Amino acid sequence: MTKPTQILKSSKNSQENAIFLAMVVRNAMEVFHHRHLSDEQMKELNPIIRNAIYTGLQALRHYFRSEGARSFVNFQKKLIPNYWEQPELLTDFVKTVKMMNGGNENKPKKG
Repeated sequence: MTKPTQILKSSKNSQENAIFLAMVVRNAMEVFHHRHLSDEQMKELNPIIRNAIYTGLQALRHYFRSEGARSFVNFQKKLIPNYWEQPELLTDFVKTVKMMNGGNENKPKKG
């Protein structure tokens, strides 16, 4: 088992991934933000999203090495409601991949 200090130690990689994922979430919420949330509310919501993503990434990273991380992940998974749809790729990502790969997402990059 991994020591708690190692699990709770900041991970630069997980932090960078959390910031990236939080930006994807934030951009996906832009229309909702414009219609329903003030800038002050978004300012309060953004760190909640970033910290939750970072926590989830750390928990998944240590899932097989830590009983605590495994317990956290398993508990969170039990909270997922049955009515949640499977996630889908965001339109912006799909369009970017198709545009950059000439409409063929499997086309290798020249170089």
